[in-house]
Amino acid sequence: MKRWQEIRETLLREGRVSVVELSQKYQVSEVSIRKDLTRLENEGFAIKFYGGAALAAPDVDRTTPPADFYQDPIRLALARRAIQEINDGDCIFLGSGRTCCILARLLDSKKNLTVVTNNITAMHDLIGRVAKVYLIGGEVTTTDQKTLFSSWDQTQTFTENIYVNKAFTSISGLDLKAGLTVNSIISTYVFRHIPTMSHHWYVLMDLSKFDKIAIYPVAEPKAVQTIIANAFPEKYQTYCQENGIEMILSN
Repeated sequence: MKRWQEIRETLLREGRVSVVELSQKYQVSEVSIRKDLTRLENEGFAIKFYGGAALAAPDVDRTTPPADFYQDPIRLALARRAIQEINDGDCIFLGSGRTCCILARLLDSKKNLTVVTNNITAMHDLIGRVAKVYLIGGEVTTTDQKTLFSSWDQTQTFTENIYVNKAFTSISGLDLKAGLTVNSIISTYVFRHIPTMSHHWYVLMDLSKFDKIAIYPVAEPKAVQTIIANAFPEKYQTYCQENGIEMILSN
């Protein structure tokens, strides 16, 4: 098997690789490793960042059947790392999207959990796994044809009456100028209230969401307390350090 093919297998298993480590493993220059990673990036399989590369976004990766996103390695890693931030007895908000659907299936490892959510797809998994579930009602929509979520434009009638200690959401894009952005106007109604309805906001995202701008802005990056990602571009590491945002790697 050629070296770049072996690197591909490593990305599938671990989700992220280091140029230095691969250079040492194969006894070749870092320039050679970067060329391998560039090839994988050109194939849409990997996304390069400073010092290494990560497995491409789940929507690009064709090794996982599209319908079975619950088995996607990147989203699984993000959800498994997020569950470590949840304690018994917590009251959390769980957002919409595939990663949050996976996270819902892991919540039975916690006791006496209360979940507020607009994630309709996750409801089946939440019932019986947590102590209490509160569903935000309103208009139902989807952005990926696989998961459903709800919201209404007067969310303050609901959010002003609740407060959670932790909120977990995914995001369509994160840009240092545009901030956090989403692809559905329905999503904005809830997202814009998260900073005031939660004590701590966790955003779960893969590397492809950095420097990506969706159509609807919902918050400044510094509104988030923690970002859980499979890798962090260098300029976002600097931004997070300067603004006190915690960075957690999912692998």
